Amino acid sequence: MKNCIVFLFAVCLASSLGIGQELQCDVKVNTENITSAQRDFLRNFESDLERYLNNTRFTSEDLDGEKIQCSMDIFFRTVVGENRYQAQVFVGSQRPIYVGNDPSDKVTPILRILDDRWEFTYVPNQRMIQDDFTFDPLTDLLDFYAYLIIGFDLETYTEYSGSRYFQKALQIWTQANGAGAKDWPQSSAGYSRFGFVDELNSTKFQPVITAFHTYHFEGIDLLATDPAKGLEKMLSAIESIYLVRQRQNQTSVFVKQFFDAKYMEIAEAFMQHPDRSVYDRLIAADPEHRSAYDDSRSRNQ
Repeated sequence: MKNCIVFLFAVCLASSLGIGQELQCDVKVNTENITSAQRDFLRNFESDLERYLNNTRFTSEDLDGEKIQCSMDIFFRTVVGENRYQAQVFVGSQRPIYVGNDPSDKVTPILRILDDRWEFTYVPNQRMIQDDFTFDPLTDLLDFYAYLIIGFDLETYTEYSGSRYFQKALQIWTQANGAGAKDWPQSSAGYSRFGFVDELNSTKFQPVITAFHTYHFEGIDLLATDPAKGLEKMLSAIESIYLVRQRQNQTSVFVKQFFDAKYMEIAEAFMQHPDRSVYDRLIAADPEHRSAYDDSRSRNQ
């Protein structure tokens, strides 16, 4: 099946006839910070978002019947006007780890993003429609992350197959910025939507995208059948990603997202490595998660 998926992704089929939606997204909502009266207006919010994400056709790709597993955890922070809210959202996605051409029961995390600045209007029973030409603070953020989830998932199978969806995410940011949306700034002290998609669409960061593909398709997917080669490819990819950060941008959003999503998986995978000094190389590449690597190294003695 894996070879079939790679072929389908590589040719990027243009016809969407008879093709199902791409996402299977689990949405969870936390409204503890707002009053009970305000919560009543949001009683269908969770199901409305799930319906939109899981029933909207975002691409013309054929995923061979496999939907991308993802999640959005939304924490309401405050009410800033009539039917207008501020929230933060955690976005996550994963895909199966393959053994040969078949998916196993194990998964690998792909995206782990905490976006703490989202302001939007939600009216109960409103119709949510995807519109590529008119900015909507609610649906466009959902579209933005849907395109990132799909783009990154495709990249794990075929290099640069996610490019068109990274471009679509950048187009959404451009539209939001043009509409004067305050929660879509060009610069930010923390996580930046613009910083992320700008890097994804920059030729300077193509080596990171190549390494991202290598890590998954030639690395994590080989661990069950050829662990030595799989670990070698994973380590090479990790160090390539680190080098790009050193040369291009020490505060790269892309690189931070990669290690935030992967550090536990990396730490545990390299417990199979015969040389424990490999953890020194992992720490050099990802010093922010040193404690996880030190913990795995100590358990590997």
